[in-house]
Amino acid sequence: MNLTLLLSSIGIGATIGFVTNYVAIKLLFRPYKPIKLGNLIIFPQGVIPREKHSLAKKVGEVVKNYILSEEEIRKIVTSKEVKEEIEAFLDEKINTIANKDITEFISKEEIASKFAKIIVKVVEEKFSMFASFVNEEMIKGIMLQLEVPLKINELIESEKIKEVLKKEIFEFLEKEVPKIFIKAKIDKIVEEKVASFDEKTLEDMLFSLMKKHFGFINLAGAVLGGIIGLVQYFIIAN
Repeated sequence: MNLTLLLSSIGIGATIGFVTNYVAIKLLFRPYKPIKLGNLIIFPQGVIPREKHSLAKKVGEVVKNYILSEEEIRKIVTSKEVKEEIEAFLDEKINTIANKDITEFISKEEIASKFAKIIVKVVEEKFSMFASFVNEEMIKGIMLQLEVPLKINELIESEKIKEVLKKEIFEFLEKEVPKIFIKAKIDKIVEEKVASFDEKTLEDMLFSLMKKHFGFINLAGAVLGGIIGLVQYFIIAN
């Protein structure tokens, strides 16, 4: 057995297999533009740059049908984590608002005017005999003289407000948000985004996703080439 010839045959086969697969992978992306001599194409554009728009369309379809389908969006927006975040947000905001003085949102004059109209209306409807003694200006004047701080939580039950809002928001998330995403045509958005990538960006993106797999393909080519070199040695030797 000629050990030098054996090792050379395996080494050359492995090198050829590795280089062949490496070049084949590169040719998926390169050249970015077809190489021309005048109007004659000497070397065609890489497969992925040439099929970029078809690839973009397929990616959009995959996102729409499998990744962000209406059902998947519904699962995401109604998940326990999302609900807990919404509940925590509502609790914080409603508690903050409920502890504020009502005059931070509406002036004392407006409050007095609205209450005066209500009181006068009630007196006219329920106690008509006293209606001539009560008018809006009088009630308004009395209320403006009062210096009683009025917190919002003294007028409303914040816990009931929270429950109502939570119910409405969760129903909106479950029923309407998925429809909004579908109407927004996610597949078209993704398709346009992928199609807008230049060839180098697309190559870098796919390489970052497939780096390990491409490395395995190169290694597999080297191993297969080495095996072919080994077989070739025994054929030649015999």
